[in-house]
Amino acid sequence: MYKLIFVDDEAIVRDGISSCIPWRQNNFELAGLFENGLQVLDFMKDHTVDVVISDINMPRMDGLALSRVIEEQYPDVMVLLLTGYDEFEYAQEAVKTKVREFLLKPITADELSHVLSRIEGELDFLKEQKDQHKLMKDKLAMSFPLLKERFLYRLVSGKLDNKTIAKRKEYFQWNDQGGYYQVSIISIPDEWDELNRITLAEFIKSGLGAGEELLSNRTEDLVILLQGDNRGFLQHRSRALSEKIYIYASRVGRDQISSGCGKIVDNLTLLPRSYRGACNAVDYSRVLGLSQILYIEDVRDRKKIAPERFSELASELSDQLKSGCRSSGIQAMDNIFIYLEKHILSVLEVSFYFTRLHLVLLNFIQEMELFSESDDALLYQPGNHKSIGQARVFFMQLLGLIEDRIEDHRNDAVQSRIEKAKQIIAKKKGDSSFSLQGICNDVFLSVSQFSLLFKEGTGKTFIEYLTLSRMEEAKKLLKTTDSKSYEIAEKTGFTDPGYFSIIFKKTTGLTPMEYRRNLKE
Repeated sequence: MYKLIFVDDEAIVRDGISSCIPWRQNNFELAGLFENGLQVLDFMKDHTVDVVISDINMPRMDGLALSRVIEEQYPDVMVLLLTGYDEFEYAQEAVKTKVREFLLKPITADELSHVLSRIEGELDFLKEQKDQHKLMKDKLAMSFPLLKERFLYRLVSGKLDNKTIAKRKEYFQWNDQGGYYQVSIISIPDEWDELNRITLAEFIKSGLGAGEELLSNRTEDLVILLQGDNRGFLQHRSRALSEKIYIYASRVGRDQISSGCGKIVDNLTLLPRSYRGACNAVDYSRVLGLSQILYIEDVRDRKKIAPERFSELASELSDQLKSGCRSSGIQAMDNIFIYLEKHILSVLEVSFYFTRLHLVLLNFIQEMELFSESDDALLYQPGNHKSIGQARVFFMQLLGLIEDRIEDHRNDAVQSRIEKAKQIIAKKKGDSSFSLQGICNDVFLSVSQFSLLFKEGTGKTFIEYLTLSRMEEAKKLLKTTDSKSYEIAEKTGFTDPGYFSIIFKKTTGLTPMEYRRNLKE
C-alpha cells in the first residue's frame, strides 16, 4: 500500500476526510493527519510518504510553501492541494509545476476516491519505472567491468574515433596518462583449464600500474595494455613484466604459453599498430614454438618467405625420394623446415605451406602406389600442429613411413624377379645355349643389375645356381633312368660329357657312374 498523509488546520475537515474515505480499498494507508506544513516536514524526516494531500491556507506553513519544500527535498512525493473556488486560479498559476493536482473544496468522498484511484495508477506506473530503472542500473553496475573491457578492446583494435574515445574514457574513468603505450598478448594453451587461466590473469593484474589494463580479445588471448610517461622506462618495464609472466606461467601449467609484444607508441590513435604488432609476434611465437617472449621488432628483422623457393625445396624432396637414398630424403625435408624457421610466417601461411608439403608427399605415395587405407598419418589436417617443431616431427615420421614402404616394395620387386629367374632356370637348365645374357633379357635387367640382385636374393651367382640346378637334375636322371652319362650330360645342358663328369664329381665327390652304383647298393 502507498502511504498518504493529510494536512488541514481544521480538525473537522481532518476527521471527516479520515473517516469517510475507504483508504485500504483504494490501496492507500493513511499514515498521518497534520495541522500545518511544518508538522508534515518533521514527520517526513523519519517516515516514507508517497502522497501528500494538503490545504492551501494553513498557519505557520501553508500548502504552497509546503509543496515547494517537498519538490526540492522529496521530488518523488506527489502533492495534491485542496483549494477554495476563489483561490483556485491563483494557486494553479503559483505552483502549477510543483503540484500533481488541485482538488476544489468542498470535495466528496466519491470524488476523492476517484482521484485516489487515478493517483494509484500513476504511482504504480512510476514504481514500475523506478524498479525497472533500478534493475537496469544494477545490471549496468554488474556489467560495468565487461563494458569497460569491451571499450578497451575496441580502443586497442582501432574501432573507435577520437570523440568516442574521449567520451568513453570519462565514463569508465580510465586513467589515461597521455604518454607512451604498448600492447602485449599472452596466448593461453587450449590444454589449460579455467582455473589456471584465472590464476595467471590475477598474477598479471597484480603487476599492473595505474591506468594499465588486462582484457581478452575475441580468441580469448590475454591482452595487456601498458602505459608510462617515459619510452625507455616503459620498454624496460614491459620486458621485465613479460619475463615474470612467462616464468610464472611455466609453474602454473604444463603447456607453455606464447607471448608477443607490440611496438611502443606515443598516441592513442596509434595503439592499434601496437596491438597488430603484438598479434603478429604472438602468432609467430606460436608457429615457432618459442619458449620466450617475442617482440615485434625481432620479427621484422626476418624476411618474408618466398613461395618460389619453397616450391624448389619441395621438388627437391620429391626427387630425392625417387632416387631411393634415405639420407638424402631426410636432408631434403630438413632443408624445408630450416627455411621455414628462418622466415616470417603467419599461422595461416603455416597451414598453407604444411598443406602443400603434405600434398607433395601424398602425390608421391599415389604415384609410387605406396598408399594403404590404414595409414592414419595420411589423414593430416593443417591445424593439427601448432608449431613448426611439432610439424617437423610429424613430417619426418611420414617421410620414414614412405621410405619404409619404398624399401618394402623394392624388396618385393627383387624377390619377384628372383623367383621369376628361378623359374626360368628350372625351365631352361637343360638348354646348352642358356646364358646369363639370356636370362637378363627375360627379366628386363642389365647383366650388372641382375647379377647384383640375384646374388643378394640367393646368396649365389647365376653360374653357381645354374650349375647346382643342373647337378640336381643329373642326380635325378641317374637315379630314375638307365640313360648313359653322355645322354644325361646332354639333357642337363652340357655339350661336353667329359666336362659334365668333372663338374659332377667336383659337386658330389663322385663320378656319375660311381653315384649310380652307390644308389643300387
